[in-house]
Parts: sequence; structure tokens; C-alpha cells
Amino acid sequence: MLTISRPRRLAVAVVAAVGAMCVSVPPAAATTAAATRPAAVGATTPFRIYEAEAGTPAGGAAVRSLTSAPTTQYSNAALEASGHSYVHLDGTGQSVQWTNTTGRPISFLNIRASIPDSATGGGVTGTLNLYVDGVFRQALHLNSKQSWLYEGNGNYNTSDNQNPADGDPRVFWDESHTFVTGSPIPAGATFSLRKDADNSASFYDVDSVDVENPPAPRTQPANSISITSCGAVADNTPTNGAADSRSVDSRAAIQSCVDQAQSQGKILWIPQGTFYVKGTEGLSAHGITIAGAGLWYSTIYRDVPVPNSTPLAALFDLTSCTVRDFHIDANAVSRSTIGGDGGAMDTTGTDWLAEGIWTQHAMSGFWASGTGGTVRNSRLTSVWADGINVNNVSLGADTGNDLTVTNNFVRGTGDDAIAINSVNYNTNGDGSQTFYQPMTDVTVSDNTSIAPWGGKGVGVYGGSGHRVEDNYISDTARYIGLGAGRFGVNGSDLLSATVTGNTVVRSGGNAYSQGQPALHIGNGGDGQNTGTVDKVTVTGNTVTDSLYDGIGFSTSTDTLLQDNTVNSPGRNGISISPPFYPAPTGSATITGNTVTGLDAGTSAFVNNSTGFTATLSDNHWPPPAPEGPYGGTPAAVPGTVQAEDYDTGGQGVAYNVTSVNGNADSYRADGVDLDNTSDTGGGYSLGWTGAGQWFRYTVDVATAGTYTLGLRVAAPSAVTDALHLSDAAGTDLTGAVDLPATGDWQTWSTTTTHVTLPAGRQTLTLHQDNGGWNINYLALLPA
Repeated sequence: MLTISRPRRLAVAVVAAVGAMCVSVPPAAATTAAATRPAAVGATTPFRIYEAEAGTPAGGAAVRSLTSAPTTQYSNAALEASGHSYVHLDGTGQSVQWTNTTGRPISFLNIRASIPDSATGGGVTGTLNLYVDGVFRQALHLNSKQSWLYEGNGNYNTSDNQNPADGDPRVFWDESHTFVTGSPIPAGATFSLRKDADNSASFYDVDSVDVENPPAPRTQPANSISITSCGAVADNTPTNGAADSRSVDSRAAIQSCVDQAQSQGKILWIPQGTFYVKGTEGLSAHGITIAGAGLWYSTIYRDVPVPNSTPLAALFDLTSCTVRDFHIDANAVSRSTIGGDGGAMDTTGTDWLAEGIWTQHAMSGFWASGTGGTVRNSRLTSVWADGINVNNVSLGADTGNDLTVTNNFVRGTGDDAIAINSVNYNTNGDGSQTFYQPMTDVTVSDNTSIAPWGGKGVGVYGGSGHRVEDNYISDTARYIGLGAGRFGVNGSDLLSATVTGNTVVRSGGNAYSQGQPALHIGNGGDGQNTGTVDKVTVTGNTVTDSLYDGIGFSTSTDTLLQDNTVNSPGRNGISISPPFYPAPTGSATITGNTVTGLDAGTSAFVNNSTGFTATLSDNHWPPPAPEGPYGGTPAAVPGTVQAEDYDTGGQGVAYNVTSVNGNADSYRADGVDLDNTSDTGGGYSLGWTGAGQWFRYTVDVATAGTYTLGLRVAAPSAVTDALHLSDAAGTDLTGAVDLPATGDWQTWSTTTTHVTLPAGRQTLTLHQDNGGWNINYLALLPA
């Protein structure tokens, strides 16, 4: 992990009291930390999260935390952890302990943890011991069978490579739950997780523990059919990452009961127990209610033969149904056909409802279209792709209107935790295209999205009239925390949306080395800069401890950014055209916003685009730094001026660029067009050259006279009239300079010319008259 001089930026904010679908947590129960989730933002749930790093490590256990923004595109355990921090146990007797401050007994635990992969991939199982008030209570069963994928050896961002030899692992965390053996953990008691001699894994990383006291199981409702009456058989052997080989396939029995419930107008009842659906077929229902005894008690477990070669539909295909109060799990080991993926619920129709559903290990939780549907009060943890994706394409529909996603808890998804996904068209196998109606009036409110390892916390992709409000989003590993735009080339344009009252913490990411902002408005999905984004209102949001820029704009029009707060951004506060998110055109009104906690060399506001019109008023932030030499001291002449040490002052003052593409943000916050160089001496070079761009350098000339200007450049092909150097008055000092071909972007040679300079402090401007070259430095030596 990296070191940084400001660890406070990524200090852990404990998610205290992640609410109460049943009862609220009293203020006195809140755990202490650097920051806490605002009480009015995010989901209200019946469980409390205890972050491991907020507990008490003992016996040599160590807290491990992300201490700076990533400089590579790859993952690590801290980056994927909630709070970007966890406790590492690797020796006998090491533990982490908490005190039950909920004010009520704890009878149910859900542990987010990581244990090592096997040497050849595919995972292992292991136990970790639970102690209550220092007395052993039970062994908790953990596994790594549904984690640990690898991205080395050309597998970046792939979803099914389980070969540890390829290196660069990701997907470190999984979640396991159980009832507490014996009496519940009383209020005020301590409880701890300890690695003892009988706990065989070489290490146990503990991220968090969810604690609660579930209500009694629900009883079978009147006018219902139990799946057991049709022959479904429960198997209560714990799954722990894989199916019980002795389990009975209940798919046909459950489908038979579904058919009876539909024909008789009855409720389908799932009693306590784990019921298996084996093979590659799923279940289909229309117009009925499917209910369970509670998400702690009733489970439908999908068991697909792995490796699998049959593309899978979802476990449930539902049209105009109500589903509630049960758990869905699966044996999938990756987000791919071979790994046994398949969604939990594909839904469409009218006025459908999903509530009280807990989904794990499926490819997606809800893939839902139609009109008037709602997902609420549900949990989605350790899901391979999207948690909740409301769209206009599920199950052959072409509409997605008046849908609501509210009061859900989502953690550890491999794609967007929550997405509004308006598709314009899809291309069919024969090359024809199917078009869909743009989505309208979707509400995403009061949800909690934590630690997606492969997507955004909330993504708004196209349509109009959407509201995204009062959501809590934290700890994205790679991508934007909250984004409003359009997805890819086949997505619908986004023509209006309101994004208000959301809290975004420790978000943004370095996928594809892009340094993505925490909150983003503009076209494009994952770098595909396409389409229209218009009339997005972004008000009253709080962005804290972003890994890179707090708020970023790509091409978009008529955005209102008003009364938002950006605290302690890792880079700039508000940035138009941040790296890899170009904004050659656009417009925004930026008013009443506050930026605090800036680091040296960063800015509250930067506009890297000459074509994007930003109207600023009544904002509260430090004034921009004036133009001046980078580091405060002019470069000495005779001497060498490094290309990366252009002046401070920002776009239009110290430099002019048409887009920001660089990835050297660890060197200086604006990044602009800097890249690592393989030239002798290393360091950084300036690239992505283009006609009309320029960079200024402040120098101190010891003696007036003529100097030899040595330009250290790389160019795959020769460039005519590549550049010229001017003084502060705009006088051309060199005339047009041609650059020879060096053969590659990182094959370097020196091109020389001459320049006459007066003595004293001078401001020189390097003009890029034609692109196609990189520059490492300018050497100015006596002729």
C-alpha cells in the first residue's frame, strides 16, 4: 500500500447505525469515528454495522488502511473494503473486539471477511471463532470459494479468471451469516472474532460485522400454497460457498406450486429452510405474490453445474408479481457463464413489488422494467454484477416508467450498486436493431451503497424526470460514486434529472488509470463520451474525501450545480473536463457551492475546457492560485526545464489544453497531459499534444545572450511545424520547429535550435502548433 502525508483524507468513517426498517437506533448507540453517516441519508435497516477498524484489535492484530489514492488500475483488499480499512489476523490469539452498544440483544451476525485462496485457485473453507465476554461461543464458517479473481496476464477487468499465477487479484471480500448459538449477546457485552489454533486459514481479514435481533419467523398466510405441498424439500446443511451434494432439486416442485397459485389466485409460500433449484433452468411467475418466512429463514438456492456452458436466465422471471421476505443465494463463482452466473430476479409488468429480499452471489439482484414497480427494504451483498438495475429492456419490455428504488442496502457489487439504465437500442444477432422507449420518472431514494468493487454506487444512465435523493454512497473501489449521464453508444440521452441530498464518501477510482471523480455529470459511460446530457439539477449533495476530484463534468448542457459541499477532495474540488472525461462543449451554472480542505497544489474549481461555459456566482472557496513557477522557484537558465513543471495557475492561465488526459496525478494535482517516461532518468513527460495547446514556464536567466535550446522529444512519425517558443509579450523566439521521427512515443532524441533571452525572470510559452509528439524537457545552455 501507498504512503501519503495526509492520511486523514482516507480516514475511516464508520457507518454507524445503518438504520432500522423495524426500529431506529438511538443516538447514544452511534459508534465513534472520524465521521459518521448523516442520520437522514441512506437506508434505515434493522441491523447495525460494526466496522472492524472501529473495534479493538488484540494479540498483535493490525488495522490495514488505504492511505492514498491508487496510482495503478488494480485492486487491493483495503481499496475494496468498506471504510477502505480492515483488521488483519494472521497469528494464533489475534482478535478484534466490539461492545454491543445497540441497546438490545444480538442474535444474528453477518460477517464481511476474506480468507486466502487456494494455491491453484477455487478457494478454501475455514472457521473463525466467536467469543462473547471472553468466552468461546461458536466457530463461524467462512470460505473463499466465491471470491479471488485475477487480472494479470492480460485479464484486466475480466470476470472469470481464477488462476492465482496470473496475479493482480480482486474480489477479496465475501459475506457469511449465522444465528448466534445459545443465548443472544446481551446489550453491553463484548463480542470478538479470534483466530485460534483450530482456525486453519493462514489469515483472516475482517472488514465489518452486521448485528441484529431478527423477529420470529412469519407464519404461512391464509389463501396460500406451500412449496412443500408440491414436493419441495428443504436441505438445511450450510452451503458455505458451495451446494450440498446431497440436496434435492426442488425446481419442478416449486414451478408446479407457482402454476397452481396462478390458476387458483393464491399466494405462493416459501417456509423456513433452504430449497434448491438445480441445473440451468429457472422459475417463472405471473401476477402472484411469493412470500417467505423472512430473509433470515427462507432461502432459494441456485445450484448450477460449474463449469457451465449454458447461458442462464434469472432464477425468477416475474411479471406483475409481489415478492417478499426471503433470501436468494447461488453457487456462482464469477460473473460469467462458465462460472454459473445468472440473475436473481428479472421483473417486468405493472405495479410489481419486491421487498424484504436478501440476494447474494447471483449475477444481479433485480433486473427490472415495466411501469409502477418498486424495490424496497431489501439487501444485496456480494453480488457479481449490478445490485438493482431498473431499465426498459428486462424480459422483453420496452418501458421503464414510474419505478421506485427506496430504502435498500447494497454492499460489495461487481458492477453498479444501483442503476437507472435507459437503453436506446440493442443490436440483434442478425445485425438489426431493437429500439426502446426512454425511461421516465424513476426515483432512487434513501438507499445505502457501500464498497462496489466493479461499478458505481448509483448510476443514472439516460431518460428524463428522474430523482436521486438522500442516498448514502461510499468506498467505490474503481469508479465514480454517483454519476448522471448516458451509458455508451446505445444508451438513451439524459434529458432531465434531479440529484439532491446525497452523501458521497471516499469515492472515485482509478479504473483504467483514469482517476475518476466521486460525483460526475456528463455524457459517456466508462469513458465512452457519447450523447446528450441536459438539464441535470445537482443540489444539496455532500462529497467527502474523494480519492480524486470531488465533482467532475464531461460534455453536458444546462446543468445547475447549487449548494453542494465538497470536503477534503483528493485532487480538485470541482473540475470541468477532468482526466479522461472531456468536455469540449457544454454549459453549467455553478452557484452557492462550498469547497473546503484543499491540499497544496489543488484548486477549488478548474475549467480545463475553452468550449465549456461555466457561470459562477456566490461560491465559497479559496481563490485560485496565481500564475507562478511550479514549486515556487523559477527554473535556472542555464539549466534544464522539466516539461512537467509548467507554471501553476490552471487552465487559461498557466496552460491551455483541449482535454485532460494525463495519469501523473501523484506528481501534481491537475495531471493534465503528463505520463511516466522511460527516458533516461525517468520521471514524467508531457504528451497528448495538439494544435492550439500551450504551456508556460517561469525561468530565471542568469546572463543575457543566445542559448542552445535542446528539446528532448519522442515522435512515432516526423512532425512539421510542431512547436515554437514565445516570450511574455508573445514574441516568437524560435520560429517553427520541425521534429524528426524517433519511432515510438517513448523513444527519445534531442532536437536543437537557438533562442536569445534577456537576463532576469522570464515567462516562456511552449506552443503546440501540431500534435503527434511527447516532450520530456527543455535544456537551455550557452551557445
